[in-house]
Amino acid sequence: MRMLVFDDDAAVGRLVTRVATLAGLEAAAVTEPGAFRQSLADAPPQVILLDLQLGVTDGVEQLRYLAEQHYGGAIVVMSGFDARVLAATATVAKNLELNIAATLAKPIRVAELEEVIERLKSVRQPISGDDLLAAIRDNDLSLEFQPIVSWRPRALNKLEALVRWDHPEFGLISPADFLPLAETNRATIDALTDWVIGAAVEAWGVLRELDVNVPITVNVSTLNLHDITLPDRLARRLAAAGMPAEQLCLEITETAASRDTARMMDILTRARLKGFQLAIDDFGTGYSSLKALRQLPFSVIKIDRSFVSDMTTSADSRAIVKSIIGLAANMNMSTIAEGVETEETAELLEQMNVDALQGYLIARSMPVEAIASWRALWEAGGEADGARTDLGEPDAAVAPANDRTRARDAMPAVATSNARCLTARQTEVMQLLTEGCSVKEIANRLDLSIGAVTIHLSHAYSVLGARDRTEAIIRAGLWPQQGAA
Repeated sequence: MRMLVFDDDAAVGRLVTRVATLAGLEAAAVTEPGAFRQSLADAPPQVILLDLQLGVTDGVEQLRYLAEQHYGGAIVVMSGFDARVLAATATVAKNLELNIAATLAKPIRVAELEEVIERLKSVRQPISGDDLLAAIRDNDLSLEFQPIVSWRPRALNKLEALVRWDHPEFGLISPADFLPLAETNRATIDALTDWVIGAAVEAWGVLRELDVNVPITVNVSTLNLHDITLPDRLARRLAAAGMPAEQLCLEITETAASRDTARMMDILTRARLKGFQLAIDDFGTGYSSLKALRQLPFSVIKIDRSFVSDMTTSADSRAIVKSIIGLAANMNMSTIAEGVETEETAELLEQMNVDALQGYLIARSMPVEAIASWRALWEAGGEADGARTDLGEPDAAVAPANDRTRARDAMPAVATSNARCLTARQTEVMQLLTEGCSVKEIANRLDLSIGAVTIHLSHAYSVLGARDRTEAIIRAGLWPQQGAA
């Protein structure tokens, strides 16, 4: 566990780092704002000890900076002020959605400091930036997609890509836990965003084969908007995959857009010139909404769910939503209402001429292999929410020989006729599946992502008309013959 101490009194910093080091922590201390920010970027700590009186700055100003950086670690506030000031500071931090783990009165008592450190050590630190980078490198992440639709007539308009992390030790880790972690370090958030865009481009290609040809939206962090070569890199990546630029939509939160730096304007303007769509997300929750719309080249407004969720009962929310839809129309921009959970809300939005809807009423996020069947049900007017394609547990071991024999013998002679319709890549994947390889092993053998392997398996199952793994292998004509090894 790394600890960073920010106190303008170097003697205090030395005392705290000595106690922390003896307790088994990796600790460092800084006395100036510039060194504090540089240390955060170079080696993000799990714990920060922050003094409130810092000479040229103060602790509250630094808490605001930590909130802007989406810092997700523990913070211990130190001060010689009275308990009321410490309590007020803790409230400020809570409102900024920061984690205040403890407060320490100054002069610091070593025994109290040791107690706080031991308590922090006992709290499990499930993931780190290095863990996330390893997951990106090893393709342990996956994408799910939430549909964005028109209500009448029913049609699938877009898909929003949402990253998922199923950790081998901790299980499914919420994006709310690892995205703030990613944003504590520029290299980590760049690597994560590159992975998401790459996986989204890959999924778009497979969806096109399934006759699902809609744009995919991905979320982009403010920290990604530092590299002026980003639009060129994105254009090259899409061109290599044959994906038109207008089929990728980059979502930027309103809070990020409101910062409006010259570099951000440069990057986003060039992205639009290259054909990418740009959406302003969570619209209505920031303080510079109109300025962001006027100065940045957005093509889509996503209306924040906080207004959509209660618009059937709140006249104020209805007025705000109606105003946003009208504003977008006058600026030649399209609108998406987020958080649609009831038919009454959907009908009201339809009357207001919103362009598209997104929310649990329509569908929760789902694997890419479920999209085609979901769309068919949705456009036919059926209950398609949560539709999933059964992949027959592709990570499971191959069925025992007696089960394989019974299954093979039960199949009609024409069962393998559709196998000729498989692509070369699908046949490769199916062959490795027959050999007992897991999805991850297949991905490594064929130099594909796990998501891509799952998509190829799903498509193969569909072509073969198979309901599960065993039936798919039989229909592909890949079962070992009797007497074979």
